[in-house]
Amino acid sequence: MVIEVFSDLVCPWCYIGKRRLDLALARVERPVEVRWRAFQLDPDYPTDVRWTLPEAHLNRYGLSRAENDRRLAMVTAAAAEVGLRYDLNRAVMANTRDAHRLVHHGRAHGKDAQVAELLMRAYATEGRWIGDPTTLNEIAAEAGLPPMPPGAYEAEVEADLARARRLGVRGVPSVVVNGAYPLVAPDVEQLVRALGSDTPDPERRRVP
Repeated sequence: MVIEVFSDLVCPWCYIGKRRLDLALARVERPVEVRWRAFQLDPDYPTDVRWTLPEAHLNRYGLSRAENDRRLAMVTAAAAEVGLRYDLNRAVMANTRDAHRLVHHGRAHGKDAQVAELLMRAYATEGRWIGDPTTLNEIAAEAGLPPMPPGAYEAEVEADLARARRLGVRGVPSVVVNGAYPLVAPDVEQLVRALGSDTPDPERRRVP
């Protein structure tokens, strides 16, 4: 069984989605190959701006402080349910293109899940700027990887983005099981059912 996980590394719901997937995989007694796929909620986000998430909500997306506080409280509570301790007032927003390249660098060394975990943790809990090349080099080292070559894995990231469009992925986290149409933000029980079933849902036909 092959599952593809489309996520954006600065999406707080995506780290929750990863933890839910980890919990589901621990309950499924079958071999499962997980492929981490790039997705960018804001591909035009500036690469030279270091705003916290609340500042980005206010300055780029036009949210009020009250709406920012409501959203952060909701996702922080959801994170706590799966054992994550978010500190989103310190989270630094970033253009994630290069961070997605680092996940592919991890895949080349069999460590894509570990790199995705480190990047999401750095953003959501540690207040580190994952749009900064220095931070990415540090995370590569933490994963035991050699430095990522300049410009590497651009084609792989672009292929992920194209596949997301082909599959109709519009929100993340999205999980695609054996090429079927995506499950958007599934909970643990939905994932267990999807991963444990040999019969595809007729409503979710496969996409090549």
